[in-house]
Amino acid sequence: MVACKNCGCELKEGAKFCPECGTEVIVEKFSSENQFCPNCGYKMPKGLKFCPECGSPTSNAPQVNNTVNNTGNSVVNKEKDPTLAAILSFLIVGLGQIYLGLTKKGILLFIGAIISGFLMLILIGFVTWLLIWGYAIYDAHNSAKKMNNGIAVEDTIDINNLF
Repeated sequence: MVACKNCGCELKEGAKFCPECGTEVIVEKFSSENQFCPNCGYKMPKGLKFCPECGSPTSNAPQVNNTVNNTGNSVVNKEKDPTLAAILSFLIVGLGQIYLGLTKKGILLFIGAIISGFLMLILIGFVTWLLIWGYAIYDAHNSAKKMNNGIAVEDTIDINNLF
């Protein structure tokens, strides 16, 4: 739908004047050097990712996944790099999950690694720390891949999802 360039009112197809402000609708021929905003109809240079008039994404804008959070608000999720998430969890246990927005899971894994560090005094901590560290790397990578494919990932540790 095209909008009036003067007042922003939505215009019917083929309208010659705006019904709100009376501004004449000027139909400009499309040039290979120009494009029109799909939201407001603003004529702009070709190749822009967002309309300078209304801020809407154009066909050149990067695609993002939109989800709705618990409050009912729309949340824009940019694609996350699975390799970066795994590397972050490799460096600091749980950091990859925090990068993905899975804060509770990241904090739980970090606390588990700290507890395992104390358990190293009894030798069992070496095994538990390696298990938590390996799981954090694996989970960060797989969670990022799932999120990028539009699959909802819960902010909890799910042992059943391992196999």
